[in-house]
Amino acid sequence: MSGSVVADASVLVKWFVPEDFYEQASALRDDHLFGRVRVVAPCTAPVEVASALRKYVARGFLDAGRALRALELLWRMEVGLVGVDEGLLRAALEFSLARGVSVYDALYVALARSLGTVVYTADERLLKSMGGEEPVRHIRDYTGSGSAPGGEPQTR
Repeated sequence: MSGSVVADASVLVKWFVPEDFYEQASALRDDHLFGRVRVVAPCTAPVEVASALRKYVARGFLDAGRALRALELLWRMEVGLVGVDEGLLRAALEFSLARGVSVYDALYVALARSLGTVVYTADERLLKSMGGEEPVRHIRDYTGSGSAPGGEPQTR
């Protein structure tokens, strides 16, 4: 999957909800839609996005219709959803146990490692658990157009 990057649910939600780092998340979304980069995620990502959207509705930040439309759009954007097999789940559990993060968060890291790419996140807890090591990057560091400074693809 050359040219692929993993986006976690914290980034995918920002494709629809204008909050911190919305611009960078939108740049990643646009690069995906225009074929400059392929966004992939574990098949559990839409469930996490739906859960986050429900929280926005419950807090009054989003109406139910807009949340439903966001979920519909997410499906239409054809994020590459990767099934969770025994090997990926085992790698995620090992990472989760070693770093103290949820298995859901660890799935993104395990997927990025298995694909030889990076995962973009806005999840500060996940970033702290990594201690600055690859393959996790903050979405604020996404430069757009599918490339980092110097023109190299934003994959490892």
